[in-house]
Amino acid sequence: MMRRTLSLQTIRTGRRTNESTVPITDRSTTTGSWTTESQPDSANSEGLFFVSLNPLAPVTVVLIHLGIASHLEWSHTWPKLSEYHLLIPDLPQHSRSRHIKPFSFGLAAEHIANIIREHAQDKRAHLVGISTGGFVAMEVIKRYPDVVASAFLSGAVPLKDSLWTSQPRLAFLGLTVMLHSPRSVLFKATRWAAEFQNEELLREIKRNNTSRLYEAVTRETAAWRRDDMVEVGRQDKRIALVAGGRQDNVEGAREMAHLLESLGTADGRQTRAFVVRDAIHGWHLQLPLLFAKGIRAWIENTPMPEGFELLEMEMCEEGPSE
Repeated sequence: MMRRTLSLQTIRTGRRTNESTVPITDRSTTTGSWTTESQPDSANSEGLFFVSLNPLAPVTVVLIHLGIASHLEWSHTWPKLSEYHLLIPDLPQHSRSRHIKPFSFGLAAEHIANIIREHAQDKRAHLVGISTGGFVAMEVIKRYPDVVASAFLSGAVPLKDSLWTSQPRLAFLGLTVMLHSPRSVLFKATRWAAEFQNEELLREIKRNNTSRLYEAVTRETAAWRRDDMVEVGRQDKRIALVAGGRQDNVEGAREMAHLLESLGTADGRQTRAFVVRDAIHGWHLQLPLLFAKGIRAWIENTPMPEGFELLEMEMCEEGPSE
């Protein structure tokens, strides 16, 4: 039987660009400077689809996407991180990993930990996650701390009650209407920068936006509580909790960072919270250069770039839950 051959868009890194095509299992992909590889998305595959960029680089970073989206949302960020080995998966039940289901933070964490053990340098990686991706990253820390070097997470703190969590069906219908309205409606609602609006990503979001997946993502996010943050803190990892000043829970990021820091004994004592005042929730699609600079500074343990405002820790009245 003839096997399909798929091709990803050209990947351009900050070093040099060519148009070489490298065969990958049952597909090929056009690359920039480094060889790339990915897992097949056939129904018989047991692993997540992922893209691997710059595999000769000495430090591995995993980029974990928003719920309902895909690895393509990082396409404006990954060229700015060309000095790192990047692993960029599609989460379970999303895009080319849609055969792995049902979606849950635990299932996603298990598969990402497997990818790290099999493909990351020294079998450890720095985790980068935004929104759903941030919660999945923390689930990895809880369950598989041995594969985690540090984490840079944005928009990932326990949620307050909202329409999104209390009425997921209504919120799903609202998103569906936006996705099938003129593009201007969706992009006005999300506030993604015009120059980073990606038609291929939008098509993937439309395909992923089923009621079953939407409700699963909502259920998992709504179930995440302070006790989960305590379990994360006890793993003693150095974590940056970042909030977009326009749409995220800034005080929640400050409180949770203090909780994580208070539970640390070594690396965890370096956990910090930051706010980027002009940033939206999905600000890697608004300010990808600044987002990449923040990742790099956190990994290299250098001062955070201008635009990152440190949130001073405040004492919490309530101690860690047992």
